[in-house]
Amino acid sequence: MLIRIALITFYILIITSCSSSPKQLDKKTSIEPSNNIFEFDQISDFKSMVNQKIFDGAFIVALPDYKRFSEFNNFFQIGMIYAIKEQNIENDIEFIFQEEINSSKIKNNFLIGPVSKDLVKNIDGSIPKNRVLFLNEANRNFYIALNNNSQINTLNKYLESKELNRIGIISDSTSDKNSERIFKNSWFNGSRDVITIESDQSASSDLRIKNFLDVSESIERFEKINKASFSPIEFVPRTRDDIEQIVIFPKEANRLYELASLIRFNYGLNYEIIALTSELDGKIDVNEIKLHDISLIDHTYENKFGYDLNKSRSFCLGYDSMLISYAISNQIKGEIRGLLGTYTISTNSIEINSYIN
Repeated sequence: MLIRIALITFYILIITSCSSSPKQLDKKTSIEPSNNIFEFDQISDFKSMVNQKIFDGAFIVALPDYKRFSEFNNFFQIGMIYAIKEQNIENDIEFIFQEEINSSKIKNNFLIGPVSKDLVKNIDGSIPKNRVLFLNEANRNFYIALNNNSQINTLNKYLESKELNRIGIISDSTSDKNSERIFKNSWFNGSRDVITIESDQSASSDLRIKNFLDVSESIERFEKINKASFSPIEFVPRTRDDIEQIVIFPKEANRLYELASLIRFNYGLNYEIIALTSELDGKIDVNEIKLHDISLIDHTYENKFGYDLNKSRSFCLGYDSMLISYAISNQIKGEIRGLLGTYTISTNSIEINSYIN
């Protein structure tokens, strides 16, 4: 009962604080594939599809413990309520603890959650496919999750769209080795290549980046000529031209800025620096991202919580879980554009692709 009272109070606070709600975005129904699959431009709009509504049950949302996951729960619910208001979803919504899931409560309704990996594993496949959206990885039911899969999907598709056969990777001692390994396994197909430089946080990083960009010898030759010359010499070394993209898999935002700075400082001004963000948390420094011209693969930052990753991701997951659950329960298939990424819903699976910011 206390949780119900708390939630009612929470709803009132949300509704009465519209001025601080995330900014509204221009939307249109997007069931056919969009031409712009890598950048966020809109959210799919279901309001014009009222004739397709066939599900009139309730959405049961199973959330983790409020004491341990208070920030996640708060911003997840804000996102979900915002989706309900924006999409004019009229179904009843009930929030429960994820440990309270039982078959009688789910019957004739739609379950969103749980978040717990173990709980998802225990009930995966026991609920009809069109009656649940798990918030962690599952084998037999639909799910969406905050993991690296959607970001690696986007990285692969983006590089394929460029028809590239070779890219550069900076494999830092603090980087996300798991994502790097998964990407490389999917990237290599016999004709593709990766030039990888091992880096660390020691003073040798600068030299390693120079060697990676093939400017060390040019700089040495210039220094010799400059010493022997009696007049000033203009010099801009040529960096390697067999790659155009450099990919980084950071675990720490500050280290990402440092590596990007070393690339730009050592004359790598024309490379496209791409970073996955699945292991980052806290706040992204927008000035650093713009200064070093880094492309971030992530959810869209075009919401009120923007680059505050913990709040922003929770909000976007809440919004999208409501959006996708509405689609599944009403048997809407095709491409749906949310805040976390672009979803392609088919009969048996959901493919998720993050955005490039």
